[in-house]
Parts: sequence; structure tokens; C-alpha cells
Amino acid sequence: MDSSYVPDPSTEVSVTLYTALLVRRDVASRIPINYVTAPGVDLTPVCFSDRRYEDAAAQQCLSNLLALGFHRLIVDLYWDQSRQTWSLCPVELSTQGNSTSPINTGGYPSSLSTSSSSTSPSATLTRARVTRDTAEPLKRHILRSSLISANDDVHQWGEIHARQTSEFSSESAAASVTTAALTVATLSDDASSSSSGDGSTAVSQTSSAAQPSQTGHQIGSYSCTESIGISTLTNVLADYFQATENDLNATFKYLEFNVRLAAPFDNPTDTTSPADPERLPTFGNFISDLINSTLSPYLYTPAALRSERANLNQSWFAHDIDNPPAVEYMTTMPLDDGSGLYTLDGWPSESIIMFLRALRILAGIGTVDPQMQQYNFDADAETIFLAGSVSSDIGTTLSFDGAVTNGCFYQPGNTSFSAVNSSWAISSNLPNMTSLNTTAYAALNLSSCGISPILDKPLLGSLALGNSTAYLNYVRESLWGWGVGEPSDSSTTATTSRHCAVVNMNNDGLWEVADCTDENYFICRRNDSPYEFTVSDDKALYYQGDEACDDDSSFAVPRTALENRYMIAAVRDWLSRQTDLDGAPVFWLSINDVDRTDCWVSGVDATCPYRNDDRDQGKPTVVIPTVAGVIVFLLAILTILVKCAANRRNTRRRLKRGEGGWDYEGVPS
Repeated sequence: MDSSYVPDPSTEVSVTLYTALLVRRDVASRIPINYVTAPGVDLTPVCFSDRRYEDAAAQQCLSNLLALGFHRLIVDLYWDQSRQTWSLCPVELSTQGNSTSPINTGGYPSSLSTSSSSTSPSATLTRARVTRDTAEPLKRHILRSSLISANDDVHQWGEIHARQTSEFSSESAAASVTTAALTVATLSDDASSSSSGDGSTAVSQTSSAAQPSQTGHQIGSYSCTESIGISTLTNVLADYFQATENDLNATFKYLEFNVRLAAPFDNPTDTTSPADPERLPTFGNFISDLINSTLSPYLYTPAALRSERANLNQSWFAHDIDNPPAVEYMTTMPLDDGSGLYTLDGWPSESIIMFLRALRILAGIGTVDPQMQQYNFDADAETIFLAGSVSSDIGTTLSFDGAVTNGCFYQPGNTSFSAVNSSWAISSNLPNMTSLNTTAYAALNLSSCGISPILDKPLLGSLALGNSTAYLNYVRESLWGWGVGEPSDSSTTATTSRHCAVVNMNNDGLWEVADCTDENYFICRRNDSPYEFTVSDDKALYYQGDEACDDDSSFAVPRTALENRYMIAAVRDWLSRQTDLDGAPVFWLSINDVDRTDCWVSGVDATCPYRNDDRDQGKPTVVIPTVAGVIVFLLAILTILVKCAANRRNTRRRLKRGEGGWDYEGVPS
């Protein structure tokens, strides 16, 4: 079967933008997902504002948005009482002259499927070459951990395993689905549907859902195909996950459903008609049934979160996990028996949820129409996060030019984490959708305030189906961190020393690529405070970053847009107190691609984890001028003499620790 994921060629991003997006993902890989801003989009205005709900167009629009890097998808989902099915169409469809039976939407029990078009995918992300396009998978092996600590050997491999597929029975379907995304096991190649003596049924490897219809029904101002529904979304998502099932292209997605009641067929403008309680969804047609039929191998569930929070020492902070979530972003408490820690509010990071568990998406409930309040949300509670769990709509106010004037979580002078609680913050209050620059600037400002921006109107009046270029420009211009055209060594293979990053305060605090042999001050972050940044006392070469910061801080790079905002404020405050600043106001960030061009890693001596057999072909050579080399040598000798003198006075050895107690800040994954 052809893939449902069919992005337009115009969605192809440049090497430079691809690298910048990869860096954004990787620097945040250890931040709990509830504090990572994720650009989002409301599908109804961006894909269906022309009121044409047709399968092929919907697949194309969703494919474009996924390819461009939108991570949060907000979907208006309508219950069609007349056909007893969930639909994306806002109005009920007549069955006269067409099928006289309800449309098969692909849910349990009428369709047991784990993939829309292929066999079960792997439980771990495959390795990939550092290239754009398909990111060619290498051997069916992966690194022992997709995120490598400084002490790991990049040549250690782990065998790949197949994803677990769930087995359903009429009594335990929900429980089976819940564990499907948590357990990894080997699946036999010749698995097929069969019934056992206990009444359970093995999962089929191919979808039996109805093929998409391209013949739309015209009801009032709406044109809708009969088959457009949840499976339209889940099939595209499943194919997208398979197309990006490697550690370079994988991203985590958020699917949020606004639960609505379709307007009556004979009155398509009536949005207030009550639902018939006897005709609401029942077992087999709950939202979770339909989601699980395709996405269960990729789905992170409330049941998983509850289990993992209960004992962190056996989940996110287990002894064999190299890159746990940043503990400063959650509140932990000791278990009663003293055997470990638990949390009531913590969330996993992508280093855990995606690179270790190989899960790619979570689903949640957004708003609910009054007519659908009687829907049985408890039936979905083990699979889908309830309303308010994974989104918090912030009442922001923005000026006409895109500046955030109210609702921002950045608080000048207050770096206390408890005072900056931006958990799951979102806002769709983007002004002036006819000016791309203003809209993108507003989205960037919302991100810098710790708020995920949501597009809820078509850009420049165009759908993402027909004008993907406008959406590509929006993604590029709303990207925090790197300046325009950066990282600038992404488009060249020149063997120079320009493989280290600085923040340039003469360019609004944007990141730029600089020569690693330059001498600059260093950005430092307090180890237990994500928003508290300082500047080193002295200038030095990038390679001296490990010794540049005070004992209670570390050479750092901002990991979120809000951290970046606090870092820029700290540097500006430092500059305001300088009276004899020597040189341009640029400062080292703890990120470089010295080991391999376009593979940006955090730390001075960190190596690129995206390895393959010909990795050395793309490895840059750092050329240090002879004079600079002599200077470095003399500085090293002088440093040794100073340290020897200091050791005579104090025999206590300095222990340099990474942030949160770990030696390696995982970038990239």
C-alpha cells in the first residue's frame, strides 16, 4: 500500500535550517517535555478553512505540516450520530445512494491494526547518516543509548528488537493496549490473525479500514468524503513515524482532540442540537480504540506516566540511564521505604520517552462541546490524557507588532524555578496573519516566554496544502537561538576552526558560528537553577571551557527558548557593569561541531553520537595557527605551575561536576 505520508517537495528544508532544527531538538533532549515549547497548529483553519474535508487533501496538508516541523496538532473531531462514527467533517453525512452501513473507521474490534501500511516498526530508533532527505538508515543496530555520555564508547552496539504488538480480548482490550507501548518484545515475522481458546485475538499486521473515498458529499457549504476521520490522521502519522524512524529525523508529537458533535445533516449550521445519549460512542468506537488500532506502538500513555512517576529510581533515574531528565525541572520526594524517589508532577524528557523507549506521540483531550460532555472519557483515560493535562491556554496579550505585553513567564530579576512555572503553556494569540514577519516574530516571542505558539489561522490566507512555502518561512523565522543563515558551517566542508558557537550581543543575542581558537568569555549556568546564568571572569579559547566557570556552575548552552531569554538578560546585565570591555560582546556557548560538521554536541571534548562507517570523511580538521599553538602551550605550562602552588595551600582536589550531578549534558541525541 502506498504511504499516506506524502509531503510536497516544497517542504524540503535547507541543510542549514535542518541542522538548526536538529540542534533545537537535541539541546532540549533532557528537559521534561512539559517545559519544551513545541510549535503547534490547529488543523481546521490551516487545512480546512475552505470547508473541503477530503482525504487526499487532508493527507497532503498534514504531511506538509509534519515535514515542516510542527509538533502539536490540534484536531476538531466530530461524532456523527447518523453513521455512528468519528469524522473530521463538521456535519452528519447522508448514506442515501451510498453505503447503508456505518463506515469502518479502523478501530477495535472491526480493525485490529498496528500500522497503516507495513510491518511493525522497530522498538528503537535506527542510526542514520548526517544528511537531509531520507537520512539513510545504517545497519539494523543502534547505539546502546541514543544519547551518549562522555564516558561511553561510541562503538558499543545494542541489538534492535521489534515493537510489541498488543493482543486483545473482549475483557481486557484497554489493559492490553496500555502495556503495548511499554513493553518491547520480538514479533515473529509470520504473525497473523488467529483466535485462541481463551477468546483472545492476535493483531493483524495490515489495516482493514475502508479505503479513502475521493467522492465528497455537498452538505450546505461543506464538501466531505465519507471516510475522512481518525484513521486519516493516524495513517499519516504512522507512516511519518516509519519514514523518520532514526535518531536524526525522529521528533516527538502531540495530538490534541477537541471533541465536538457533528451538526445535523438537514441543518448543517446548527451547532447546538443535543446529542442522543443512546447514540454516543460505545466500546469499540471510543477515541482510544481508534488511536490504538494504528498508533499504539508509538503512543506514550497516562498509564505509563503514572507507573514511571511512582518510582523514579526504576524509571527515569535508573542506574543504567545515561541521560535522565533534568532533575531541576521537577519536584521529587522520597518513597516511604526510602528505596528511591517519586514525583507527582514530573514528566519524562525526550531522552527517555523517544530515544530510550522509542515512543513518538501522546494524545490528549482539548475542549469539549457541551453536547459531548456525556461522552465516556473514563474509557479513554488509560490511553489519552484528559482535558487540561497536556495543555494550558495562557491568556496572553500581544502588541500589533508581535511583542508579548502580558502573560510572559520571563520575570526580570527572578530566576526562581517555582516562580516560572510554564508547564504545558500554549497560546494561539498570534496577531496579523497577513504579515508573515509579524506572525513569526510573535511566535518567537511566545516561545521566549515559555509558551508554545499555536497557528489558528491560515498564513497569508493560504492553506498549508497550497502554500507550504509560507509555512516553511514561518518555521525558519520563528526559530529561537541561531541567527539568520546559522549555523554557517552547515553549507561548507572547509577544514577551518569555525566549529564553535557564540552568542553575539551585537546581533540581539543570536547564536553564530565562530573560530574555536578565538578568545571570548564563557556562558555559565548554576547547576541547580535552569534560569540562572553568569559570565566567566576571564577570556579563553573554547577548549578551556571546562575550567572557565565557578565551582557551583558549568559551561553551558541554553536548552529552551525561555532559558535563552534568561541567558541574554544575564549577559546584558553583565555588560552594563563593564567599564573597559575589550573586544566585541560575543560569548562562548557550550556547543560545537568539531568532531563532525553539522553534528553539534555540548561540551568541550564531546563526540558526535551519529556515527557510521564513513564518519571520518565528514570530520573537520581544526587548524590552530602556529603562534596560537605556542600561546596555548605557554598558558598550559603557566596553569600547571599555578595549580601546583595552589595545591600546596589546599590539598583538596576540585571536583568538576556537570549540571544536576551528571558529567555530560546530552547534545545531541
